[in-house]
Amino acid sequence: MADWAKVKFFWETMLGSTGSTLTASSTEGIGDYNAIYIYNMLETNRWKGALATDPHYITYDSGAGNSRNADYLAISGHNLDKVGTSVTLQFSTDNFNLDINDAFAPEAVTSGKVFLKEFTSQGAKRYWRLKITGLTSPAEIAVCIWGNKTELDYLTGSFDPDAEEVSANTNLSYGGYVTGVHRQYSERKLTVNFQDGDPALYQKVKAWWEGSGLKNFFVGWETANRPGEVYLMRPGSSFVNAFTYGGAYRNITIKLSGRKE
Repeated sequence: MADWAKVKFFWETMLGSTGSTLTASSTEGIGDYNAIYIYNMLETNRWKGALATDPHYITYDSGAGNSRNADYLAISGHNLDKVGTSVTLQFSTDNFNLDINDAFAPEAVTSGKVFLKEFTSQGAKRYWRLKITGLTSPAEIAVCIWGNKTELDYLTGSFDPDAEEVSANTNLSYGGYVTGVHRQYSERKLTVNFQDGDPALYQKVKAWWEGSGLKNFFVGWETANRPGEVYLMRPGSSFVNAFTYGGAYRNITIKLSGRKE
């Protein structure tokens, strides 16, 4: 297991913090496509740009006297691969007047699946913005967050990263023959196990549970060798992690599910 990377949760975000604002340089006026929808972690509403104006910006201001840090960008439910775009995250101390910095070099979005970019933290800044370039049509994003990742530990026990459950209606004849199958959607199923997790690991897991709750978040089970296998998922409603060895350690089990893209 040591050859694998540690499991990472991407849930903590500066977006929506007290006193902050989030604005888009372009928003479709027909319909409800406000930029603030990108951080509610729902897949049923979204931001949409009005025109294919290049570039698009979604700008975060943490507010006077505040600053925030980030080391990842995650995007889901988008059309960025279809409209020929590249993205980067920028930061600034003067609202992008003279101080404009890329957190990472612009990177092409080549898939409609989750886009995740990890980068080296550059310290807390007041202003951050998502920059979308190379547009051929208006961009759309359902979920997009940036902030500080949570690195947990190496997996222990058996694990199937490809497990899924299909939701379908199967019609049977009186004789038991299959007369039709209507497939609705598929859900990924991940069970993350950490046996004998130490107190530091448990505090990270507890902070995630209390901070993110039952909402969607991004999970990378092995970002070093499987960088494309990052999923938007949600936990079950149970949080039980039993003590072992007289209360010094815990067996931590986290059951996750999420719509398969």
